[in-house]
This record gives sequence, C-alpha cells and structure tokens, in this order.
Amino acid sequence: MIYRLRILPIILITTALISDVYAEEANFGKKIPSTEQVLDYLKSNSKDVDTSGDSVDTSKSKSRSLNFVTKDDNRTLKHKPITPSPKSSEKAISMEILFDYNSSQLTDAGKEQLRPIGSALATNDLQGKHYRIEGHTDIVGGDAYNIELSRRRAEAVKNFLVSEYGLPEDAMKIQGKGKKNLANSEDPTSEVNRRVRIVLLSD
Repeated sequence: MIYRLRILPIILITTALISDVYAEEANFGKKIPSTEQVLDYLKSNSKDVDTSGDSVDTSKSKSRSLNFVTKDDNRTLKHKPITPSPKSSEKAISMEILFDYNSSQLTDAGKEQLRPIGSALATNDLQGKHYRIEGHTDIVGGDAYNIELSRRRAEAVKNFLVSEYGLPEDAMKIQGKGKKNLANSEDPTSEVNRRVRIVLLSD
C-alpha cells in the first residue's frame, strides 16, 4: 500500500504534463498574414516568423473576434503568448478570426482573414499534412455552452477551408476547447481569448 501511494503522485504529475503539451504558435493578432508568411512559418524549423510586411490590419472592425496561433516579431504583443510546457513538435497559426457576436457565423471580414491560410494549406508544399482546428472562448458563460460554441466556430473554419480551397475533410479534425488554454489568463474576459487555432500536426 505504501509503495502504491508513493508512485501515484508520479503518475498524476506525468499525466498532467502530457495533457499540457501545447503547440508552438505564431500569433498574427488582427492582421491578415500573406500566404508566404504562413508557408514560411509552417515550413520553418524556427519559432520566429516575420509578421510584418504586407499583412492587413483588421483591428478597427466592430465585430467580436477569435485568435489563431505563432510568436510575433520584436513588437510588444497585447497579450503574452502561451508558453508550451512541455514543448510540442507541432506548430499553430493564431489570428483573431472575426465572427458575429455570440455566433459561429463567419463574417465577410473573417473569410478574408482565412483566405491566405487556405491558399497556403492548399499548396503542394503542405500537401498530405493534417491539422487540428481548435476553437477557444473567454471565461464568460457556462462550460458546456463555451465548449459547444468553440466547437461550432472551429467547424465553421473547417467548412470554409474545405469548400473554398478543396482541402480534404479527413485532413482536418476539430476540437472545442472552450475556456481551456486562455491566451491571456491575466485578463480572462479579453477578446484575445476568443480565438481559433489551426495546428499543423507532427508527422
């Protein structure tokens, strides 16, 4: 019995570490990256990606927004990127994809944000790759509601990429994360927590 009690905490700690594996991310915020920026990040071995250049700022939109996942350049982010612990070999693109308030309906602006993502994922360079599309919310609302809303938003993104860019449905799985893995845990109601992450899965 004593032996079992000694190894139980080790098992619990190990399980917690495995469940906290979090893909390295590149966060473009409300700017629309170019197709080349998305490709450069997903194909690179580095955590860093140049998020400057020809990206388009959508910060003046009045719609509520969501985020997709990478590390920014030397500019100061509005929120602290999540530190993977332990680090994962997976990568993710993060942006604040625009949806109607309290809805899983993509706005026209949200579709424009997704176009360079779709163009990049449809290239020969990323052919045969698999992705996980994660929906995230802030802490406002019940757990069950947020899980379902985040799942439907992830599904909306998947459906757009499939219908507009011909990506195979079985190459993308969706997951509603709800309040888990807040982008800014110091401000849990911040709009930066209402996001979608597109994660490139490791081979």
